[in-house]
Amino acid sequence: MPGLIGSQGVRPGALNMGRVFRALRYRTEQAQHITYHRPTIYKTDDYGVLTNTEGSPEILLPDLPAIIRPTLTADYQRERQGNNIIGAARIYTPNINTIKSDTDGIGDGNFNQVNNSDFNEIEGWDRLITNYRTIYNAYTSGNTGTPWTNTGGNTPESNGESILISGASTALTYTTTGNKNILEADRIRFRIKTNDNNVVLTSVVITNTNGAQTLTYTPATPALTLTQNTWLTVDLPFLSGTTSTSIYQGGTRHATTVAGTYDYEKDLTSIKLNYTGPASNADIIYLKEVEFYKSVSWHVHSLKDMTDGYMIFNCVRTQGRSDSKRRAYE
Repeated sequence: MPGLIGSQGVRPGALNMGRVFRALRYRTEQAQHITYHRPTIYKTDDYGVLTNTEGSPEILLPDLPAIIRPTLTADYQRERQGNNIIGAARIYTPNINTIKSDTDGIGDGNFNQVNNSDFNEIEGWDRLITNYRTIYNAYTSGNTGTPWTNTGGNTPESNGESILISGASTALTYTTTGNKNILEADRIRFRIKTNDNNVVLTSVVITNTNGAQTLTYTPATPALTLTQNTWLTVDLPFLSGTTSTSIYQGGTRHATTVAGTYDYEKDLTSIKLNYTGPASNADIIYLKEVEFYKSVSWHVHSLKDMTDGYMIFNCVRTQGRSDSKRRAYE
């Protein structure tokens, strides 16, 4: 779309932002999908001191279409134990009605927040998380078999884009090949769907080369039953000290615990998805875009413009790390 994005950003006027995002994403790669994050908000007591009582749950929603126009991506300021990496960007998103819609919005897989009274706007210091660099891909195209194995069901196959598991299986495991170092990663992401209406994702287990050390993500009540024939994007933190996170599907939050002893300096050994439900050869699970990545968190600083079609946020990157120094100091 020549001339749409100039030095002053998107030109004002009547825009079909859904069409703009699709055109820019597929033709020029200027648009991308990012993850929206608002941390848990805790209540205060009568004196204004924060308590441990949850007032509003965490909101973690992948696949938000956006255009990011950085003015400064990284400015390395020397501090103890590494660097504080700051930056600034202008980020364009669809309007809030499009984001929350359950019919003509951006999809049921993660958003569909039309009935969520806790999410009526993108507010100051909410996070917009982008993929700065992919650290490790678990490929899902090409030859089948190892490194993919399954428990039960038929031999894993590939349609050139996704790994397919059919039959009465209960788990799918990827065993690493090549470079297994993922210390620089701070998030794990994958997309999953099924043609069945009874598949429940019970846990995701990451194992390092220690063998006995695992990191387990477990969605809690309500059970995470995958929506039939709908891709669900799962985007989770991969950071030391994390004990809980969220997976959203169809507007419903599934509180997810993170547990296990895990040395992040050890190389990755395997990624395992556990599930229940498939019972016959007609039941198929699809998995793709499995990756560990290093993220950049843009924090909303101010709202520059808001129209019927789109919103423009001024965002700042307030913290970061130098990977070389982090590795040296570990």
